[in-house]
Amino acid sequence: MSDNPYKILGVDKSASQADIKKAYRAKAKQHHPDKGGDEAEFKKINQAYETLGNEQKRAQYDQFGSASQQGGFGGGQGGGFGGFSAQDFGGFEDVFSSFFGGGGGQSRNPRAPQRGSDLEVEADITFAESVTGTTKKFSARRYKACEACDKKGGTGEKTCPTCGGSGQVTQTFQTPFGNVQQKATCGTCHGSGKTFENLCKVCHGETRYEDKTTIEVKIPAGIKSGQTLRMRQDGDAGKFGGPAGDFYVHIRVADDKAWEREGLDLIQTLEVPVFEALKGTEVKVKTFWGHETLTVPALTADNTRLKIKGEGIKRDGQKGDHVVIIKHKLPKKVSKKLADLLEQAAKEA
Repeated sequence: MSDNPYKILGVDKSASQADIKKAYRAKAKQHHPDKGGDEAEFKKINQAYETLGNEQKRAQYDQFGSASQQGGFGGGQGGGFGGFSAQDFGGFEDVFSSFFGGGGGQSRNPRAPQRGSDLEVEADITFAESVTGTTKKFSARRYKACEACDKKGGTGEKTCPTCGGSGQVTQTFQTPFGNVQQKATCGTCHGSGKTFENLCKVCHGETRYEDKTTIEVKIPAGIKSGQTLRMRQDGDAGKFGGPAGDFYVHIRVADDKAWEREGLDLIQTLEVPVFEALKGTEVKVKTFWGHETLTVPALTADNTRLKIKGEGIKRDGQKGDHVVIIKHKLPKKVSKKLADLLEQAAKEA
């Protein structure tokens, strides 16, 4: 066959093996004769995947334009099944599984305890709430463990009459290559081999049911934007008695005009007239927790940081500081008297 396998599957030459397999599955499903597709096109797709799905054959095709010495990339050689070699048959089996819902070969007990899914939300809080801590309530739909059947799914457990307790049934499919038999999960017992005389009317055998709920979350003082709270086992209830998942709260803190944060310290910028900063003064400062008096020493330079101890963020027994950044406030104009004083001060400096 001389057709370009890359074009047939609709992938680039740089495509990964996973991308090739994904494209093959989509094309094969689209053109499968049992689904109303074209049989000739279906065969071409299979032959293309025989080449590109095998790394050795793909490399040979990329180098020589052919996957075999005879020149055709899908010639069905070496005992292949309709253009498939034994090592390629796994991909073909996967396609049948996607067509017909087959789930054969499962060894795991489908009714073994399964952990519930995690749930996630984003919480927007104010800057003040991040400092003091707060409590938020979230409305959500989540799975709850069924108490009506004590998380069993029903009463009067019995052997499944459909599969005889094996959990699997054999299905036969007619394909262009002949009849294919495949083991599939039993649809009656979902692979467990057991059913109930009386299926639970609340959870219908699932051992859990979906319901509206309100989850209350305590957000601790001092939390920062970007942090995540984990509420253990507040997610979906597990199936068949499995543990519940977790509930994650991703925190986003709004900016505040009055404060900035550095670790546990709260930062504030304060303008002080330049002459008072030079001679020294006391100023009233509004901290997050109240008002304090701050001493500005003589000759305090512009952008100097002064601290009020213990007036920052309080968390886990630790206390940050309230940090004041001093900004010199210059006079709006310089009078002659002020100019003379400045000139005299410059001489004395």
